[in-house]
Amino acid sequence: MERFKTLQDVITFAVGKEEAAYQLYSTTAQRVKSPAARKMLEEMAAQELGHKRMMEAMTQEKLAQYNFQKVPDLKIGDYLLDVEVKEGMSFQEVLVFAMKSEEAAYKLYTAAEALAEAPEVKDALRLMASEEKKHKFLLESLYDDKVLAEM
Repeated sequence: MERFKTLQDVITFAVGKEEAAYQLYSTTAQRVKSPAARKMLEEMAAQELGHKRMMEAMTQEKLAQYNFQKVPDLKIGDYLLDVEVKEGMSFQEVLVFAMKSEEAAYKLYTAAEALAEAPEVKDALRLMASEEKKHKFLLESLYDDKVLAEM
């Protein structure tokens, strides 16, 4: 795993990761038939683009002002199998795919934070982990409301 020494290292890494996530969600949105799944993926893409812009504008001052909040973890995604992107994915498959993607991003940023030494680097990585965990929570809540409630 890459070790980050400066805030700029984290910013550069996070911008690349958020751009990749944006591209993944945008491309996947074009491959699904379900209008609900497409809309959800387009919203996820927009959120990732927002993260990219946030990181591009990040400074030590802005980072110091960030209000970290405890984000619940429903752990629904922890018990589901990975889903591969394919044509005609169902809404449930899209939710699982997105949950797993956000979970992987959260774990990546959390692991990188554990390796960091400088406080601002740790905070920047924790910020990104928190943002990804928020996405996972929203997706798990949606899965709980739309998929599990119908079973």
